[in-house]
Amino acid sequence: MNADGPLSYRVEAPMLWVAVYGAIDAAAIDYWSEANLRVLTQIAQFEERGVPVEQPTPQDLEIQRLHAKLDLLLGAVAELAPRFLDRPPRQPLQLSWRSLSFPADAQTPAIGSFGLVEVHLHALVLQPLRWPARMEQVSAGIAQAELLAANDAAQQALERHVFQQHRRAIAAARRS
Repeated sequence: MNADGPLSYRVEAPMLWVAVYGAIDAAAIDYWSEANLRVLTQIAQFEERGVPVEQPTPQDLEIQRLHAKLDLLLGAVAELAPRFLDRPPRQPLQLSWRSLSFPADAQTPAIGSFGLVEVHLHALVLQPLRWPARMEQVSAGIAQAELLAANDAAQQALERHVFQQHRRAIAAARRS
């Protein structure tokens, strides 16, 4: 944790709040947890990078060329995908493993209401992260939702994702 609370990172991503009426049952939490684990695993796989080899063999060089070509293809798909997918508008978000902050507007849910937060964290992953949440507060035009319990594997995957993104943001800030 840092001085402001749990680690977090800023991202601009499509996000939607889907209202949930009534209690969120354990079966639904298990279903969303498993789906979220798949989404976070796919994101990690897309972002994974191999370590450079000091003295590459011809096979290493061929694999590097294939990776470069695949990266070009994935970049093109990521650029084209939003044109063909029906996603909510992009907005600035701050995500931690405990909460999600986003700009408040006229459709912001009432404090204490429950919902599913749907966030498309990666252009190449078709399914959004769908996390049960409770609206905590709205202040200075920013809404904050508490992310509710998930199974251990999904919770750890979210914590790992937030930690990695936070570290990348710090590294990028140091480079600039």
